[in-house]
This record gives sequence, structure tokens and C-alpha cells, in this order.
Amino acid sequence: MKSGSETVATFLSWLAVRKVRQGKTFDYNYGQGKLENISSLAVAGAMLLSWMIVTYGAIERFRHPSKIGSIAFALFVTGGSALVNFRIWRNNLKLSQIEASPIIESQWRLYRAKTLANICVVTSLILSAMFREYQWSAYIDPLGALLISGFLLQSAYRVITDSVYDLLDRTLDETLQLVILGELAAYFNDYVALHGVRSRRSGSNVYIDIFMEFDGEQRMSEVQNVIDRMKTDLEQKIKGSQVVIAPATAPVA
Repeated sequence: MKSGSETVATFLSWLAVRKVRQGKTFDYNYGQGKLENISSLAVAGAMLLSWMIVTYGAIERFRHPSKIGSIAFALFVTGGSALVNFRIWRNNLKLSQIEASPIIESQWRLYRAKTLANICVVTSLILSAMFREYQWSAYIDPLGALLISGFLLQSAYRVITDSVYDLLDRTLDETLQLVILGELAAYFNDYVALHGVRSRRSGSNVYIDIFMEFDGEQRMSEVQNVIDRMKTDLEQKIKGSQVVIAPATAPVA
């Protein structure tokens, strides 16, 4: 059941990536970003389901402890799975550092949790085999399962909070807001007044709208030159951003 839920979540993520990469259209562009967030929530749902299954299994093993038998085959399978999951985790982590995306973020967290789970299983198997003559060794495996459940819960929490905040159109984090303020300060002498800044994240895209007033004596070509330079600078400093700078003469609600 746990593997099935993770497979479904990964499939939904693949569908979302395929949809987004078909190209931008003029309808529902914001919705594509939300599709990424919803797919990330599906991955988080798979993590939560896995957490419940692992936690239930750990509790049952505490209630009915039993010593393990031969571990050779289990070590081989789990060790191989750890290597595969580790490679996928590292690849997705590198991709997320190149381009921010809720889907890639959720995927590297999922495979990090799977890798750590494999490591816990291997460790608990080895320790159980080493101390099998002791009665308390029967509790090593359920203790490892509880550690795994903790990894899964923490990863699911991070994915859920990030995805839900973006679905609710949370404003950008403080670091990116400081980048915007720094750019406004750099161009302070090129505009008369700032009438508003709106920012939001939709999937892997960042949307920034800036409303500012310019000197009425300036020619439109001069105003446009300032807008173009500021837009270019911001989009270079904030990955995946789309900046719109609109002239305004009054505060924007």
C-alpha cells in the first residue's frame, strides 16, 4: 500500500510536469503553477500514508516483539534500494537548486525520506543480528521504524506547508522582498513615488507587480528605459520571476 501510494503520487507529479512543459498559453497560466502545488500535496499525502503504516507497524512490533531470522537477502535488497533512492534524491536536489519547483522540491524530500528509511532498516537489521542473543534486541527494529516515521512526518510537513501557503497566494519570503526593496532603492532617483508592490508565487514562477509614479515632464521613451532596466535587473536576481512595472499616479489598493 505504501509503495502504491508513492507510485501514484510520483505519477501525478509527472503529469503536472508534462502539462507545465507543454508550453505557456494565454489562458490559465497561474493555474499551471497551482497544478504543481497540488501535485506536491499528493506527494505529501503519500508520505503521510507511509507514516501511518510505518507507525502502526512499529506499535505492533512493540506489542508483539520477535527476533529476526536471516538478514542476508534483506540487506541486499534494502542496500540496493538505498543506493537508487540516494541517487534520485541527489539528482532532484541539484535540479531544485537550478530552478525552484514545488514538484521537484517534494520529490527530493520524498526520496531523501526513502533513503534515510533504507539506512535505518539496514542499521536495525545489522544491530538486531549482532545482539540477537539478548532479549532487548527484538525492540531494535520497531525503534528504527519510529525513526523512519519521524523522517516521513517531517518531510510531509515541509511539503504541505510550502504548497498550501503558495496555494493561498502567500507573498514572497523576506529574502526576496529585500531584493525587491534593494532594487527600488537603487533606482530611487529615477521615479517620483512608489504606489504599491504585489508579489506572489505560483508553482515555480514568481510574479512581481510594481506600481510607480514618474516625472510628468519625462518622455515615455525615458520612462520605458527605466522600466526595462529595472525589470531586467530584478528578473536576473530572482530566478523564475516575471516582473511587471506599471506607471501609476495614485496608491494601488
